[in-house]
Amino acid sequence: MKAKERRKAILEKLEGASQPLSASHLAKELGVSRQIIVGDVALLRAENHAIMATHRGYLLAEHLQIPKSYYHGKLACKHSAKEVRLELETIVQNGGNILDVEVEHPIYGMITAPLNIAKQDDIDYFMDKLSRYQGSLLSSLTEGIHLHTISCQDRETFEKIFQALEKEGLAFRD
Repeated sequence: MKAKERRKAILEKLEGASQPLSASHLAKELGVSRQIIVGDVALLRAENHAIMATHRGYLLAEHLQIPKSYYHGKLACKHSAKEVRLELETIVQNGGNILDVEVEHPIYGMITAPLNIAKQDDIDYFMDKLSRYQGSLLSSLTEGIHLHTISCQDRETFEKIFQALEKEGLAFRD
């Protein structure tokens, strides 16, 4: 299969997927290495295809299952790596979807990574991956300070999420 055909096949697989597809899964299906898939996805993005990289794999942005009418807000958080699960569970249990994490790097400016965590299964998967990888969180670059974009039903739910995080000592306002 030629590169152009493979990229077309990747798009077709993503269009038919309701859940993220990992680079390893796509590589196995298409008979190439994971790194080839990563490069192909980068080229597809450069062609303006809205492919999101999540902690579970690739997904077309249009397949995110968050209603457009939902309220979106940013939460400022600060905590240690040991409190990640508590933070994520507090947000989800109070009705929030965690779209991303952002840190402000002194050299690169704002660095954003998609999370798309909406349920306990997503949290468990993320935490398992974090423990197996044993790497550093983005917030380790900023002494634990980071932002999350939260999607939820309405402004009142957003405030409820903030208050629950604040009670746990995980979120703050100026």
